[in-house]
This record gives sequence, structure tokens and C-alpha cells, in this order.
Amino acid sequence: MSSPRPASLLSQGRPASPSSAPAQGAQASGQAAGGGAKANKGKSAKDQAKAEKAARRAAAKAAQGGQAGAGPGGDGGERGVQGGEKPQGKGKGAQGGQGSGKGGAKDGQGGGGPAAASGAGAGGQGASQGGRGGDSASQAGGPSHTDTLQPFLHLDLPLPSSSLSHSSKLNTANIHPSILRLALQYSEFKIVGANARCIAMLEAFKDIINSYTPPPQTSLTRHLPTTHLNPQIAHLIRARPLSVSMGTAIRFLKYEISLIEMEMPLEEAKSLLISKIDSFIRDRILLASRVIEQHAIEKINDGDVILTYARSSVVEGVLLEAKRQGKEFSVVVVDSRPLYEGKHLLHSLRLASIPTTYVLLPSLSLVLPRISLCLLGTNALLSNGSMFSRAGTAMVAMMLKEKGVPVVCCCETYKFSERIMLDSIVGNERATPQPLLSSLPIPAPAPSATTSKPPPPSSTPETPHLSPLSLLYDVSRPEDVTVVITEAGLIPVQSVPVLLRDYKPVQGRNS
Repeated sequence: MSSPRPASLLSQGRPASPSSAPAQGAQASGQAAGGGAKANKGKSAKDQAKAEKAARRAAAKAAQGGQAGAGPGGDGGERGVQGGEKPQGKGKGAQGGQGSGKGGAKDGQGGGGPAAASGAGAGGQGASQGGRGGDSASQAGGPSHTDTLQPFLHLDLPLPSSSLSHSSKLNTANIHPSILRLALQYSEFKIVGANARCIAMLEAFKDIINSYTPPPQTSLTRHLPTTHLNPQIAHLIRARPLSVSMGTAIRFLKYEISLIEMEMPLEEAKSLLISKIDSFIRDRILLASRVIEQHAIEKINDGDVILTYARSSVVEGVLLEAKRQGKEFSVVVVDSRPLYEGKHLLHSLRLASIPTTYVLLPSLSLVLPRISLCLLGTNALLSNGSMFSRAGTAMVAMMLKEKGVPVVCCCETYKFSERIMLDSIVGNERATPQPLLSSLPIPAPAPSATTSKPPPPSSTPETPHLSPLSLLYDVSRPEDVTVVITEAGLIPVQSVPVLLRDYKPVQGRNS
């Protein structure tokens, strides 16, 4: 019995098929043609014609835009596009017998198998094109399997000012000018802090109520809180998510609207609502802060070194009032990205002649031996006692607790929340990365081939391999907080659910 001829001789003696031209372009005329000749041996002309037709159809699909997954060898091409690796895919010679054609990212050699020669050649071509697509995608910096921002993609970035103004394509005809202005200030972080944001929102609501007139055949009680007020709130949410304090104020206002009698004159009802808003600002925010200041000052002794993080309006008021009462102490202000709020607190303390040290968060361990008391503010106090505050607060509270330093949280009761958060990933807010990107050096572009003078540099640096992430909040551990000072008194963190259940001055007409 004579030995079979080599595959190279078979490929040389084999007549060219319509699909052999693309296979030669992919350099797949070796082992693929040999395996195909063996597979075609003993098959009828009808089967051979079907296999060639299927191969031509597959080659046409693979040639459309270099899509690796459309034709044979698509598995290998897809891996090459995504990861820039050397793909090895399996192609099918449809209706002519199934086979495997292995295509490399570089040479695109077709592998043998029980398939028609044309099907194997098309498989080699598809895999070769997929491999070349993978190489080009990897060289161009295409997306990879692992995205570092994947756990935070559900958190939206602040919208640009153009999408919140009158010039945007969205319908802002029914949005009050005070809300448009406030949304711009929120998105540009010109108004920050839970108390400042809540007061600014309530002042804007007063302007809305002053200029409000219900449509005919409708009442203020039914039309104002839903049809008129909800679009204003939705526009603020587009700028930045609502804080817990803002949510409490909105519920308070809608509750007061629901208590208005249907027969009450319009101007009298509007005056009543404005007076209720003023009472909320006075009682729940301003006077509550004064009561907290008096309780916190009792914890400050002469010679103390007090540490605070970022900027809290309540803590700032405590420090300034303690200085006015003649207490001698010094302050360490710890600050961090992305807002650097501690700089504003530093300026205020220096104007009051309070000895102050300003450090960034990585230098916290260097000043810990000097600290005798820690005063922290918070954006919200959760029902399990955790502080939902500026990012970095959890680290400060944990390190001071380990050193045995008392950690005192100053928080008004209207910031209490019934929510429980175990991490700061599910619910958080991202700051705009523009300050970070603008501080990076802009690389000089290379001169073009037609002129020797380089083009002018772009104002926005191109950072294709940079994924900036600036989270605004984090969640501290309840055991790191020593005591919580509220307008209702000093309480442990375990008593937060009790105040949420029993202390409800928001309810009622006489609140």
C-alpha cells in the first residue's frame, strides 16, 4: 500500500476554487487544503458545490468590516478584538461537514478537520481577519475585559451647565428661574453642605410659591405639590442627587400643603406656606445648630487640640462660639480631594485668631499623638448609627477611635435617615473629574507630515488610559462614634432609631 502524498503536493495539484483567493490572502493554503482534499474524497459533486457555496457565503460575512464574530473562526477573532491576544477560533463548513479552522492573529494558518477544503479555507480566512482586528484593537487601546470603574458605573457624573440652562434641548419652559439658577450652582459645586443646600432649596421654593397661581377649576392643595412642584424637584435631581436633609424638607413642605383647607383663599394659603418654610429653617436648622453648639462647647477644655475633617457648618459654629466664650484651644483641619472644603474652614478660623494646623488626609497619622478631641459633621446619620459623610470621614473616625480619642458627631435631627447602608458603593455620588484632568500636563502633539510647525495644543488633555474616580461620601462604622450631639441632647448611636420613631417635630400644624 503506497503512502499518501504530502499535503503540499495536494495543494499544488488542487484546482483553484472561488473561495481560494481570500484563503491565499490569509496564507491558509497549507494544512487546510490538505485536510479539505481528504474530506472531499468520496463525496458527490452536489455536496462539493454546497460546501463551496457555504464557504463563499461565510467568506463574504467575514469580509464585511473585518467583523471577527460574523464568519467562521469568529470565536478566535472575538477574543483577538477584545483582548488583543492571539485568537484561535473554530469555523464551520456549513452543510458540507463540520470542521475546525484555527486562525492565528499573525499568520492565519488553517487547521485540518473533517470539512470541505473550501470551508476550511474560509475558516482560516475568517480567523485571520479576526486576528488582525484583534491586533489593531489592542494597538489602538481598545477596551479590555476588566474595567476599573465597573462597580461605580451606576453613579452618574454631574451634568454640565449647558444641559441645565435655558439653551438646552430639554423642555425647561415650566421650570422656575430660581430653580434653574440653583441647579447650576449645585452642578458647579458653588453651594455645598447639607444645611446650605437645604436652605437654598427652601428659599427657591418660597419664590415658586410667591409666583404660583393655580389653573382654573383646580385647587392649590392638589395642583401645587404634584403637577407644579414635582418638575422643579426633578430638575434639581438632574443637577445633583438630593441629600437626606433636602428630602426631609420636601416631605415637610408637601405635608403642610396637604393640611391646607380647600376653602382657604389663595393669598392666605401662600402666606401660610411661606411662614411654615421660614419656621422650618429657623427651628430645624438654625436654632438646632445653636443648641448643638452649647452642648458641644461643654466638651471642650482649655488646652485641647481639636481635630475636624473637611468643613461642617455646625462644627465651624462650635469652634467659633467656643472662642467667643474665651476658651483656649487649637484646631487641626484635615482635608482631602476632591473639593478641599477644609480651606474655607481654615480661612474662617484664622479670621477668628484660632491657632490652626492644616494637613491633608495622608498626613493624619503624623498629628494623631497631639489630638485630644475630634468633632465631625455629617451629611446624614443612618438608623444603625453610621455616618454618611464626606469621603475620608470613615478613615478619620476609625484611626482616632483606635488611638482612644473621643469622636463626637454633631448632627441635627432632620438629617436622620431610616436607611441602612453597609458600604458606600451602592449609594454614593461622583464628583466631576475636570479639576483633576485640568491639573495634568498637556502633552505636546507631534508635528504633522505636511508642515514642520506643530499644531496648537488642546485645552483638554487626552487621557485614554486614565479613569478618574472621585467619590463624595463614605459610610463610617457605628462603633467608631463615641456620642452624637443633637438639639434633643447627647445620645449614643444606638438611640438613633428611637429618635426617628418618637421625636417628630415635623408632624402637625403647630410644629
